[in-house]
Amino acid sequence: MKKEPDTPHGTIALLLVYALIIIFLWSNVYFTMLSRGVTQ
Repeated sequence: MKKEPDTPHGTIALLLVYALIIIFLWSNVYFTMLSRGVTQ
């Protein structure tokens, strides 16, 4: 009977943190542009 490898919980958590940082940074840029009126 072969033992299944454990799922990489640390990698998944690291990717989630990375994705949240990217979303936060792009949201910050977007709202900065909105406040300066660049999108008009």
